[in-house]
Amino acid sequence: MNTARTSLFLMANLGAEVSRIISAQERGDENSASAALVRAEKILNDVGQMSDMKSRMQELKMLNEALHSLTARNSSFTISPVHLKSYFTPFAVRLMARKS
Repeated sequence: MNTARTSLFLMANLGAEVSRIISAQERGDENSASAALVRAEKILNDVGQMSDMKSRMQELKMLNEALHSLTARNSSFTISPVHLKSYFTPFAVRLMARKS
């Protein structure tokens, strides 16, 4: 199955990368966390290029800050990994529902 790269698809995949960042951080694996962050940044950039996401640029900017706070040693902006993961759950659920 070749899923179209819609904003929903990209946001669900961004959520997967966020989970990888968090898991790597919990294991103390900075290399894996950095690699997942690079992939997440690319996905976030792709999402920002989608026409249906233009009205959500402030949200995407905040997501970018949240992603970087996960790997930053001294960040003034912090968000709970649990809250960040829960933000992405609806995207994955909606994507899976469309595949059924």
